[in-house]
Amino acid sequence: LDGAAVSLLYINGELERALTRGDGKKGIDITGHMKHLVPNTLDRNVYKFCVPITQITGEVVAPSSIKNARNYAAGALNLKDYGEFVNRDIRFIAYGVEPLTIGSYYYELCGLHDTGFDTIVDSDWLEYPTDGMVCRIDNQVAFAERGYTSHHPRGAYALKRIQKGVKTTLVDVVWNVGKSGVVAPVAILDPIEIEGATISRATLHNIGFINTLELEIGCMVEVIRSGKIIPRI
Repeated sequence: LDGAAVSLLYINGELERALTRGDGKKGIDITGHMKHLVPNTLDRNVYKFCVPITQITGEVVAPSSIKNARNYAAGALNLKDYGEFVNRDIRFIAYGVEPLTIGSYYYELCGLHDTGFDTIVDSDWLEYPTDGMVCRIDNQVAFAERGYTSHHPRGAYALKRIQKGVKTTLVDVVWNVGKSGVVAPVAILDPIEIEGATISRATLHNIGFINTLELEIGCMVEVIRSGKIIPRI
């Protein structure tokens, strides 16, 4: 599901905190907003796997019929006006629980469904945008034994479709100094629209990338939005 990742912290079955992914290390506290979208209490009579501290992860998504649905969902979480937030057409769909308390990932999510959550096992959710398919080991012990890399769990992988690029003209190349001091080339493009976003710039990474693609001013290039976010030639 292609939206905004959110983590929910329940202590003794009560929603204590909700955070966005943020920069990957520190997220934004959106507890007040998420209380409108998710159960505020995990009913222990229903969700029998509840432990003193439970973390539930999922995605806040908006229908594909909305232009820039991903940005629409992420933008809703940053709204200051609660009244405007509750009127946004968004929902939270759960896909993860920590710690692992029973042997089956599927039945763990079924337990969340029983306590009032929408989960990824309830439906194909075809009305919402996706950017691929995740395949995951159902056996929780086998999943945990495989561990994690610095980036992702070894017990799951994502299948991504190769995107069809949109053609445009490379108008110019400028050099940009990043926060770390690294100087990198940036393509200036004849503006195009990709999935509702107007694209006029894209990173060219380094001179080796330019040479490999044999790029020159005025040539035609094909552009995609990598991960449906970052413009890439």
